[in-house]
Amino acid sequence: MNEGTVAILIQWCLICLVWMGSMDLLLRELNLSRRRMLAILVAFLVCSFVSWTLAFAPVEISLSGTILPLLFCGWLYVQISASRRRFHLFAAIVMAWILFWLRWIFFTDPVLLFWDEQIILPTVAVVAALIINRRGGAQLFSLLLSIVLADAIYGFYIGKFSGTCQLGSEFAQDLIWSSLSFWFCFRVIWLWICRWIGWSHTEPSKSDARRG
Repeated sequence: MNEGTVAILIQWCLICLVWMGSMDLLLRELNLSRRRMLAILVAFLVCSFVSWTLAFAPVEISLSGTILPLLFCGWLYVQISASRRRFHLFAAIVMAWILFWLRWIFFTDPVLLFWDEQIILPTVAVVAALIINRRGGAQLFSLLLSIVLADAIYGFYIGKFSGTCQLGSEFAQDLIWSSLSFWFCFRVIWLWICRWIGWSHTEPSKSDARRG
C-alpha cells in the first residue's frame, strides 16, 4: 500500500462516523460541534488528496502533515487551562523526543522492528498520552503535537545527510492518523463505559474542560 493511503482511508472513515453521530460523546468532551469536526476532517482530506506543500529550500512543508495539525494543536492549547498549558507542552516535547529516538533506532537497526512501524510508534504515542494526561483534550493535544514535532526533528536530522528536508510526508501523515484512530477508538469506548457505569466526570462541562 502506498504511503499516505492509510491516512486518507482513516479520514474517510472518521468523516462517516462523525456524520452518523457515532462520535458525538467524544466531540462533546472536546467542545466541538459535529459540523466543525466535519469541516476539520474535510480540510485534512482535501489537502491530503492534492498534496499541497510550502517550499522553503531546502525545506518542504506539507499542509496536511504539518501546518493543519499545528493549527489544530493551537486550538486545543487554548482550550487547556492556563495553569496546565506549560505542563502539557513540556509533556508533548518529551514525547516527541521519545518518538524521534524510536524512529531513529528503527531506521538504523531494522532488526528491532518486531512489528510494523506504523503500529509501534502510534501505540507508544497513545499509551504515553494516556499516562501523562487525564482529560481528552489534553491527551489529543499532547498526542498530535508530539508526533508533528517528532517528524520535524527527524526530518531536520535526516536533512543534514540528504541535503533536503521534508516535513509532513505521506509516511508522517500515516503515523498521525494511525495514532489518532487508536486514540479515538480508545477514548470513545472509555467514555461509553464511564457513561454506562454512571461516572459523570467523563463528560465535563465547559468549566471542567477548561481545567484541562
